Amino acid sequence: MESDEIWSGLDDATSEEDLVKQLYDKNATIRQAQLVVDWLEQRAADVYRDAHYNQVEFFGDAVAGWENTLHSLVSKKRGSNTDSGEQNLVTQMDPDAANREQSRRLHPLDKEDEMRLLRSVFARLRCGQLDEAQQLCFRAGQPFRAAILEGWKLFHDPNMKNRIDTSDIKELPSGNPYRDVWKTMTWKECDNVQLSEEERSILALLCGHLKALLPACQSWEDHLWAHLRAMIDQCVEKELRRCVNYRRQLQVLPDEYWNQQLTIESIFATLAASRDKTVIAQGRDQYRIIQRYLIMDDVDGLLEEMSSWLNKGDSWSVHLRPHMLRLMAHLALFFRRIGRGSCDDLIGSILEAYVLQLVHLGRTELAAVYVAQLPLPEDQVRLYAQCLVMVEEQQDDSCDDEERRRLLSLAHQVGLDVNAIAKQVVMSLCDQGGKVQHVSDASLQVATTVEDERRIRSLSWLLMDPSMRSQLLIQANSLMRGYLLRRQIEGVKMTFQMIPTDTISVLTEVWESRTGLTELPVEVDCAVREYLCIRAYIDALDAFQDWFTRFHHSKPKKTEASIQQRANASTQLSFTENLLKEQHQKQHQAELLRWQAAVDSLTQLAIDKLYNVLLFPDGGWMVDSVAFEDENSPRQQQHGLLRQICIPHAALLLCNVLTSSHRYSQCLELADVIASEQQSLYKVCSAEQLAQLIKHLRQAYVRVLDSGETS
Repeated sequence: MESDEIWSGLDDATSEEDLVKQLYDKNATIRQAQLVVDWLEQRAADVYRDAHYNQVEFFGDAVAGWENTLHSLVSKKRGSNTDSGEQNLVTQMDPDAANREQSRRLHPLDKEDEMRLLRSVFARLRCGQLDEAQQLCFRAGQPFRAAILEGWKLFHDPNMKNRIDTSDIKELPSGNPYRDVWKTMTWKECDNVQLSEEERSILALLCGHLKALLPACQSWEDHLWAHLRAMIDQCVEKELRRCVNYRRQLQVLPDEYWNQQLTIESIFATLAASRDKTVIAQGRDQYRIIQRYLIMDDVDGLLEEMSSWLNKGDSWSVHLRPHMLRLMAHLALFFRRIGRGSCDDLIGSILEAYVLQLVHLGRTELAAVYVAQLPLPEDQVRLYAQCLVMVEEQQDDSCDDEERRRLLSLAHQVGLDVNAIAKQVVMSLCDQGGKVQHVSDASLQVATTVEDERRIRSLSWLLMDPSMRSQLLIQANSLMRGYLLRRQIEGVKMTFQMIPTDTISVLTEVWESRTGLTELPVEVDCAVREYLCIRAYIDALDAFQDWFTRFHHSKPKKTEASIQQRANASTQLSFTENLLKEQHQKQHQAELLRWQAAVDSLTQLAIDKLYNVLLFPDGGWMVDSVAFEDENSPRQQQHGLLRQICIPHAALLLCNVLTSSHRYSQCLELADVIASEQQSLYKVCSAEQLAQLIKHLRQAYVRVLDSGETS
């Protein structure tokens, strides 16, 4: 019919199709809903491509629909049909025959083909493939179904905007000018219980009848798609009836159509309250929860939800799959990039969980890239240090230096503070607890454990760069203080071996090149002094041990046993035997002289080394030359304990050396040193320790009096 009979407008008349395009342009909600529908249909197309009846033409020769029924009717008319199973068939072959003649039916084979066709058509419509669904109807010999699928299309006459064109060329219109009539009748057919569920679902999809469409939906995605299609259809219909002036009275749609109050929020609320257990269970899936928040454009809500998942269960690796954490991290980074992520703490927690999982899975080459995405430098240092600690602990014998350099190089490439990270790693690995336990008996030596060896090896992180030598010295001192308090002398020596011998000179060179000053900072200068104090004490212990071993276990013994036995057998020795005895005596005297010389040398060395501890310059052993810490700091408390343990121990060892070597007068000199107010060594000695020292000094004083020496 002519367009003038339908439209009241003239040159500026707008067709239904153009009007709906304008609606999509100005209404973001409808536009976004259509995007979701397109995505759901594309996803269904990927899933259903090989899963549904997409080859219906193989069930017939595609010449005519209901070919088995047609064959039976033709055979019956010719009088050649004798099959009792083909009785009570429809008498006519028009499309409505099966519904009109309700007491009759189609041939069973045709009925089966009919169901397969309808299911395939609905599957193609679910995939958004309307043209393929129509082609399928044609191939199945049912062109009337293809025509039914055409009725919902918007009418558009391109000639309406070209009225001033004087040419006689007219373009063909598209769509259905009586769309309202078709929609009204289709709605009624959706309520027709005589139609199959498959056929009603197809009609319901095209006319927006949500109630009739839902029974054909099996999954959460199907229900979401059905609700969004109904919402879009209702909005389009409302816009058309509001903006278009028709020449005729449009068919009135039922109240149930308009009462479908559909919004994005109400749709998800409906899905959450569904009676279908499958829909409820699928709606709790993490991927679908993410989809729900994205569709609702609730970025902050999504970040809070994803962050809450990290706190569920005993371990994030149990309830969150690696791909899920990866998706969460990339979503968080994307939101922040486009300026939508306002919760930096939530984004940081998600990134942290993903980075830790990367390290757990051995993907250390990616960790630094994601750590660099954290906004705060202190968070970057803390997280990457935690990753390196995990790498160190995952290795049986700790990672090698090459792996450490690689990990720190990756951090440097993305702009992380490598020095601060290495410091944090060592502090974490070398942590000895809040309060270091100590052994009051300085004569004991406790064995070094595997954990202690791991702590010592962790100092290698600070050997990668000369600029980190100051932190190396500070952390090594902290370890050695703990080992000295626990009397793990072997652990102290192992720690010393980790410190390069040129450390002090390197510290001076680095500081001078950086500032032009020769004097080290107070903290570093005190660390150097503490290092020298510990080295002095260990050197004294080694010197005492060398003296003790040589003095008590290496003295030469006489070898005259065979001569004595023969002397007992005969009262007079022969000339040869007397000569042999003299040779043995001379040899023994020579060995004894050599031993005495070595002992004297070791004795003096031990005395000097022990006095280095007792008379350590500039304030004493384990005393900072400049006060820069609070007196109650852990370091100062450990210094006080070490002075109380090690100084009396060194004094007792020195007494042992002096009395064993009969240097009694020097013992009295030691008493003067301990009692001197300049060093105040007696103040760090307990009453029991002073009693032991006085006992040794009293014996030395008695020996001095007996020998007649003057003090």
